Amino acid sequence: MARRKKSYDLYVDLPGGITRAQVMELVERASEAAGLYISHIGGYSRKKFPNAVHWHFKRDRNERGLIDATFWDVKSLLWLMIRHSEPDWVHETAPRLRRAMAAEVARLKVA
Repeated sequence: MARRKKSYDLYVDLPGGITRAQVMELVERASEAAGLYISHIGGYSRKKFPNAVHWHFKRDRNERGLIDATFWDVKSLLWLMIRHSEPDWVHETAPRLRRAMAAEVARLKVA
């Protein structure tokens, strides 16, 4: 019997040629639009995704739970990762954050 994954992913479509700097800016704007703040910026699985940028988003400092996001420039991938065990607010807010990111991507002018 296959084991159930501990999380699910929500991907954000990115245009070719998008830069790391553009993604950093759009993620910041999208988090504000979704009513979240960035509690952590760092790397993610250096072996699996070298040079990836990883964020944690929270709604409130004292509240349990967070939304993870990762940008991997090697393949121009941006995704949110939501653990099934996260509180309800995370599952309810993650699609809104994804839509805010997509809206910011749509505003970009990519060469």
